[in-house]
Amino acid sequence: MRTIKSTLVPGALTAVVFLAGCISQAPEPINPRNLAQSAVADTHLGWKPAPANQLNYSMATSSGIASMQLRALPGHLQAVTIELPGMRNIEGIQWRGAEGDNAMLFDGAEGMDGVTVERQYRGYRLSVRGPALESIRSGGYLTVIDYFRN
Repeated sequence: MRTIKSTLVPGALTAVVFLAGCISQAPEPINPRNLAQSAVADTHLGWKPAPANQLNYSMATSSGIASMQLRALPGHLQAVTIELPGMRNIEGIQWRGAEGDNAMLFDGAEGMDGVTVERQYRGYRLSVRGPALESIRSGGYLTVIDYFRN
C-alpha cells in the first residue's frame, strides 16, 4: 500500500476560496409584469417580448394622458421601450422619481440624452437608454401627454 503525503502551501486555500467567489452568475431574467403597472385608471399597460436585458411595454389611453409606475429597475437592464399606439402628437414625457426628483424626458421636439421618440404608422415608440435610463432606474412615474382635443 502506498502512502501519499500532502503538503499545504500557505495561501493556496485562500486562493481557491477567492476564485470560487469570483464566479459570476447570469443575471436573473426580467419579468416585466413585476416592474410596471398602470398609474391611472384609463391607462392600459401591456408587455411584449423583448431581447435580453430589455423591457418592452405598450401603453394606451383614452384621455390623452397615459401614466405608468415603474419599480426600481435591475442594474443589468439596458433599455426600456414603450409602444404608444393611438397617440397623435406627443406634447411631453415627464418623469417623477421615487425620491421626488423629476425630469422632462421629451418636450415635444427633442428628448434628453438617451431618449428617442419615433413616429410609427399608428402612434409612437419611446426608447429610453443610457443616461436617461440611469435617471429613471430607481423607480417612479412616467407620464406621456398627447395633444388631445375633442
